[in-house]
Amino acid sequence: MTVHQTQAKDVMTKKVVTIPVDRSLADAVEVMRELRVRHLPVVDNNGAIVGVLSGKNWSHIPDLSKYTVGAFMSVPVEWVDQELPLHDAIMRMIEKKISCLLIGSDRREVAGIITAEDLLYFLAKQLKKIESKHSPLTVFDIQSLDEIATQISMTGL
Repeated sequence: MTVHQTQAKDVMTKKVVTIPVDRSLADAVEVMRELRVRHLPVVDNNGAIVGVLSGKNWSHIPDLSKYTVGAFMSVPVEWVDQELPLHDAIMRMIEKKISCLLIGSDRREVAGIITAEDLLYFLAKQLKKIESKHSPLTVFDIQSLDEIATQISMTGL
C-alpha cells in the first residue's frame, strides 16, 4: 500500500480565465472583480500564454484605461506539471517569490492554476480534518491514556 502524495492537480483551480494582451487594464480589473480572482493569465493573438496579470501589477495606477494588460503583466510565467508533488510546487512559489503557478504541459494547454489563496484554502481544509479527528482526549495514544489512568489510580485523584 502506498501513501497518497498530494499533487498540484489536487489543489489547482481548474477553471482558468485568460485575457488578451492588448485589452485595457480597466477591462482586466473589471473581469478580476467580477470573477473574484487575483490572477489572470495573459494570452497573445495566437492563444499562447505570455504573462500573468495580478493585483500587484496595477494597484498603483491612477487611470487604468490608458494602459494595456501587456504593459503590466508579469513575465516569465512559471509552469508546473499537474503531477508535480504539491510540496515541490509550494517550494517553487517560495523560491521564485510568486503567488501563482500555471499547471499544464505547454503554453496553450492550461489545466489549472494554483494561487496562494488555493494553498491557504487547502491548508484550512486539512487543519479542519485533523481537528475533527482529535478531541482533546484523543490527542494521546492509547498507551499514554493507560499511563495517565494508572497515575490517577495511584494518586487517588
